[in-house]
This record gives sequence, structure tokens and C-alpha cells, in this order.
Amino acid sequence: MNGKFLAKEGQKYGDFVLVNYQPIEELQIVMRELIHEPTGAQVMHLENDDPENLFCLSFKTLPDSSNGAAHILEHTVLCGSRKFPIKDPFFSMNRRSLNTFMNAMTGSDFTCYPASSQVEKDFYNLLEVYLDAVFHPQLKELSFLQEGHRLEFTTPGDPTSPLEFKGIVYNEMKGALSSTDSRVWHAMLEALVPDLPYSYNSGGDPKDIPDLSHAQLIEFHEKFYHPSRCLFFFYGNFPLQKHLDFIVENALQGAQKLPPLDGIGHQERFKAPVKEQFSYPTSETEDLETKNIHAFGWLTTPLLNQEEVLALSVLDSVLMDTDASPLKKALLDTKLCIQADSFLDTEMTEVPFVMLFRGCRGDVADKIEKALFDNLKIIAKEGIPFHLVEASIHQLEFARTEIGGDHSPFGLTLFMRSALAKQHG
Repeated sequence: MNGKFLAKEGQKYGDFVLVNYQPIEELQIVMRELIHEPTGAQVMHLENDDPENLFCLSFKTLPDSSNGAAHILEHTVLCGSRKFPIKDPFFSMNRRSLNTFMNAMTGSDFTCYPASSQVEKDFYNLLEVYLDAVFHPQLKELSFLQEGHRLEFTTPGDPTSPLEFKGIVYNEMKGALSSTDSRVWHAMLEALVPDLPYSYNSGGDPKDIPDLSHAQLIEFHEKFYHPSRCLFFFYGNFPLQKHLDFIVENALQGAQKLPPLDGIGHQERFKAPVKEQFSYPTSETEDLETKNIHAFGWLTTPLLNQEEVLALSVLDSVLMDTDASPLKKALLDTKLCIQADSFLDTEMTEVPFVMLFRGCRGDVADKIEKALFDNLKIIAKEGIPFHLVEASIHQLEFARTEIGGDHSPFGLTLFMRSALAKQHG
């Protein structure tokens, strides 16, 4: 590793200035954060000896409805660009490239474009295609109709047959929202953070996707996909100097500096607990008696308070990881539910903690609530055995340093852990 290059905050390379330098011994990584002064674009570089190099272009994309603009744009920018005006450069590269990973992802408040390769020439070929795709896409209306939504006759070629909505993202989200857990999660966020962009489904709700127009898609791109509002993330053993030179030549040169996007802010806390009820579809053959789901959600600490986020992660693991965990066992022993799970989302500005109880009768919500809080009080009073805390910390440490455990490049795992928090400040 070239730890001596840009090793002191304030040092410059061209128009880039180093604002953070941090060796991370546990991961054998040197982390650098830089700012491109003419545009304000951010660069994060994790240097180590891993030959599987990864880049990721990440943008804040804050939804103001559930029309799926961020998700449809993620698909549509990959349908041809200024340098590569072919129908599908993404899949063309995927067939020809020596990449170890190529993808694009829409999160609740961001969209990112990662790819990895062990071959330097291939790496920069991929980066060139991605840079041109995100900053100079064609965004043709035909691509919008293909990827987003359109009307077609139910029977092709028969104009007397009924019309129906189709589209790659439209159909994808129909499938995603057929999942009960997905419906519960989005309903919970809508109730938990009603004043924030997270209350909307950034992937798109099929009932709202047809509201998105081609013109609105172009406006969304102009607002969020600008070089000055991009986080350029790099991981691996290829030299940082070459990365910086490449993004200047292919993205930053001549770009204007736009004012930063408004922050997401914080949700005003409720004065009293809020209760919501909604329905979801089931098959006619299912026994509805025990198909009820009861969920409890709390909005906890800001994501930037990493010490408290870590403490919550350990606490969640101790209390709910297995059927033998103290809180989970106590709740299952009540026989009020068949399954009890918890979720901690560490990709939002404030971390929601959600508990989900499946296989319940419809009339046991109050009993589950009482059992939950009674057992939390008992655990708080009696304390948690130290060996359980120690085991959870050990498990968390192992998970944080394991390479390849989630079947994606380790660089992408580190992007999700570090760069997303960086985009929140």
C-alpha cells in the first residue's frame, strides 16, 4: 500500500484536498476522504492489498412520492449514453467485461452504481461506461416506457382487449410488494416517519408509478445526478492518483459547483404512541385466524451517533438473535405468536428499530404489547449476563471483518457501512 501518498490532512493533489486520513488496522486499510474544490464532489478511497478493486458512484436521491422516480431512473440511465449510444451498454459490458461484480441499486434515500474487477484496464473501461451513463444518459422516452410504465392491450394485437399497465420496474415492484414483510415495513415507515422522505417507497408503489412522467424523470436526474453531488467511492490496490485523474477527465472537468442538497432532517417525536391498522391480501385457502401480524417500531438515535448505533446492534443481537435469546424466548413462550423477529435499519438518518410478530390472532395486540414491555422491564431490572454481551460483540466483530460472507465484493460491504453514513454528513 502507498500509505505515504496524501497522508496528511490538508495535502493536495491537483484540485483535490485531503480532509480525512485514517488507517484502520483491523481491516488493513487506509481510508482517505477528499474534496474536489472546484465542484465540491466527495471522494472516499479505501486502500488495501485486495486485488478485487471496486468503484461505486453514489447519489442522494430523496423521493417526494412513491412514483418510483429514483428506481426507474436507476434503470433508464443504463439504456444508452452520449459516448455509448446503444440500447443496453450495461449488459453489453457485462458480457464482454472481466468484472467480478456489476450492479445498480436504489435505496431509501440513495442510488448507487457499483462494479468491481481485478484487471486494471477492465476496471477503467467499466468506470468510463458508468460515468457516462450517470452524467450523460440519453433518457429516451422509449426507454422510460420500457423500464418504467406503459399501457398495453391484455391480448397483444387485439385492440378490443382491456388495457393493462406494464413496465420492468412496475412489474418488479408488484412482485416486491407481494411480500407481506415488505408491505409491513413500508407501512411502518409511513407511520413512523410521516414527515421524511422515508415515508415514501423509493422503489415505487405500483398504484403510484403510473403518475410519473418522462419529463419528471428528466427533472429528477437534473436535480440529483450532478458531478458536484456525487460521492466517488474506490476500494482496492489500484493507485488513487489514477482514480482521481480519471474522474477529472471523464466527469469533473468543466463541471459547475451546485449548492449542496438540503439535509433530510429529523422526525419530530410523537407526543403519544401512534397505532395504525391496515390489511394485506392472502389466498382464499389460507386460514385467516392466525395470519395477523403485529409490529412495534421505535425511532432511535441519529445514524451519525455511531457509538449508540453500535450499542443498539449489540442489544438487538443479545435480545432477539435466536429463539433462546432472553426477550425472544420470553415472547415466544407466551404462545401469542408463532414467530418474533426484529430489524435495525442503519441506512437512514435516524435508526428505526422494528419488532415483528407473525402468526397472531387479531385480538391479541394488547396482550403482545403488555408482554413485550413487561419483559423489557424485567430485563432492564435484572440486567443482561455479561457472557451474552461478550458473545454478541464477538459475533459482530467477526461479521464486520469477514470477507465474502454476504456473497458480494468486500469493497461493496464497506461502502454500505461507511460511505452511506458519509452522505448523511
